[in-house]
Amino acid sequence: MKTIIIDSNNLIHKVLYLKNLFMKDKESAQISLAETVKVRLSRNEKVIFVFDGFGKTERKDVIFSKELTADEIIRKKIENFSDHRKLKVVSSDTGITKLAKVCGCEVQSSESFWDEINKVRSETDGKNINQFYIYDKPEKPDRLSKKELEEFKKYFS
Repeated sequence: MKTIIIDSNNLIHKVLYLKNLFMKDKESAQISLAETVKVRLSRNEKVIFVFDGFGKTERKDVIFSKELTADEIIRKKIENFSDHRKLKVVSSDTGITKLAKVCGCEVQSSESFWDEINKVRSETDGKNINQFYIYDKPEKPDRLSKKELEEFKKYFS
């Protein structure tokens, strides 16, 4: 199972509607971010949201840094993680991303992560669309009707 640690305030400030919501109602922006991300990840991905400061949200996947900074919490999580190949860190903070790269974690910028989870997927993504083509249909009709023949003569004679 892959674990994704998200520098959540960093991500909120990269998404315009979340940033605007954050200015009005911090808790709503945090909940909106968590719910949006959770529904778009696969079942074999575990996510940890790390927010700066204090918060009221009581979820096991949300950590508030309280007196520390979110960066300090994320650093500790990276350093204490057992298998760095199964850890992805989402942040645009260079201090965090450099540490994650040195430790062998997968790193993704907040903007790139948001674009990826919001990518519109079509019904044919990842499929061979030729499988939907009907090959039995003849390329040309067997013959023209009398009406079609008269029409053809009218235009090409």
